[in-house]
Amino acid sequence: MLRINNNFSFYIFHFTLFILLIGCGYKPSSVYLNKIIGKDIQAIVEISPQKPKESAFLKDALNDAVYSIFGANLANTADTKIILSISSSSLVPLDYDKNGFPILYRSAVTLKAKVIDKYGKIHNYTVKGNYDFAISPNSIITDQLKLNSFKQASINALDVLLAEITKDGAKYEH
Repeated sequence: MLRINNNFSFYIFHFTLFILLIGCGYKPSSVYLNKIIGKDIQAIVEISPQKPKESAFLKDALNDAVYSIFGANLANTADTKIILSISSSSLVPLDYDKNGFPILYRSAVTLKAKVIDKYGKIHNYTVKGNYDFAISPNSIITDQLKLNSFKQASINALDVLLAEITKDGAKYEH
């Protein structure tokens, strides 16, 4: 009886998987993202007079996202521009303890994004992000905790923005 080496079956499995993925036309999302987003991005956040602190945290979140989510470099002048503004934000209790004090909150943010791609075409998006967090019973929510939850919700909204841009890149013809 023929005995098959484990390494051989490992290579056969991965070779078959590779052929199936190539054969079905699979492409990583970065291929579609690169159709719209250039290597350098100019990140602009419009400061909201009603929420100036949140706007500053949104700027930090966008700068982080340019590197970590979009895989691009920040630049003062770039072929791609992302302009963000806060459409709305909220902080609502989701759960209460037995005494009626909130112990679980959700921070939600809605962002308006205008992306000017590397070809000069304008793409408009409205994206939402949420962030749930717990606090100890009878404790007070500090401004720092509110702002950090806003930043996390903004990062989640920027993840949604990445998905929307990638989706548009898949159907983009230049």
